[in-house]
Amino acid sequence: MGLGWQFVTEMLAGAFLGWIVGKWLGNETVGALIGTGSGLTVATYSLIRGALKLNSALDRMDKSKGKTPPPQFRQEKWKNSDEDHA
Repeated sequence: MGLGWQFVTEMLAGAFLGWIVGKWLGNETVGALIGTGSGLTVATYSLIRGALKLNSALDRMDKSKGKTPPPQFRQEKWKNSDEDHA
């Protein structure tokens, strides 16, 4: 799952859970607002954490590429099969 979808689902889950708790306590609007704020906080934290993890992995890949020399390609001259039979 991508970071964007994770962000959206955490926001919606927070709003939904806040609405459920608010309905249980008798004030759906306040519960939904508190749940949305909590969902935004958790989603932002997860987004930053995931982005830093991805950036770290990309840095490690880039550094490992720099240590080994690129492969050398040989250009071989292929003989034409018609010339062999002539």
